[in-house]
Amino acid sequence: MDRSFLFLIVVALSAVGGMTYPEEFRKLAMVLVIPVMPEVFPKQPEWIYFFAQVLIATSILLVSGVPAALYERLWEGERVSMVPMVIWIGGAVVLSLPALRRLGFA
Repeated sequence: MDRSFLFLIVVALSAVGGMTYPEEFRKLAMVLVIPVMPEVFPKQPEWIYFFAQVLIATSILLVSGVPAALYERLWEGERVSMVPMVIWIGGAVVLSLPALRRLGFA
């Protein structure tokens, strides 16, 4: 497997996590997204719901990459390794567990 395919797995996990996260977290994201939502979009509930899903998916993508970036920065070994991508996938799976549990995968 090459690194781009593994990155697509991370993006897919983040997207699924953003779309199916439990309602408690989504309500919190909806409160946070209202002030940062672009002014060109109407403040209708559908748009707020959509941007809350985007906020959750982006958060999963970024936060799950932190351990992989730390590993890549601190490890003195080979720089073209697949290990950081596997760590990134693991982080995305851990952060997407509530969503995966809701879908019946975990």
